[in-house]
Amino acid sequence: MKAETVAAHKGGMWAWLFQRITAILLIVCLAIHLTFTHLLNIGDLGYDNVADRLAHGGLTAVDIILLAAGIYHALNGLRMVLMDYWLTSRTRALAVTIVLWVVGIAFLVYGIWGLWPWIGY
Repeated sequence: MKAETVAAHKGGMWAWLFQRITAILLIVCLAIHLTFTHLLNIGDLGYDNVADRLAHGGLTAVDIILLAAGIYHALNGLRMVLMDYWLTSRTRALAVTIVLWVVGIAFLVYGIWGLWPWIGY
């Protein structure tokens, strides 16, 4: 697909590119997360077991990347659907984009806050 064609579309080239990048990140990080949570995890899936798993900085980083990629991918997909079917004016599209960025950052901060006790554990 030519850059002019993608840039001329309502969503923009960078949103299109980051949608693809976050899809790859989601697949890779989800595979890592599920492998360490369900396949390599022996014992109860209780607080102590999760704390031991999150004590490794790499797995905490994978969870944060998974969180950030999931939030961006979902909200950007929602933005693209709204822009395709509902938002006709550029002002409304910009307003929705700003609102979705604020919501996404709030969700990301809340998710990292939930992982905070294990960051630097």
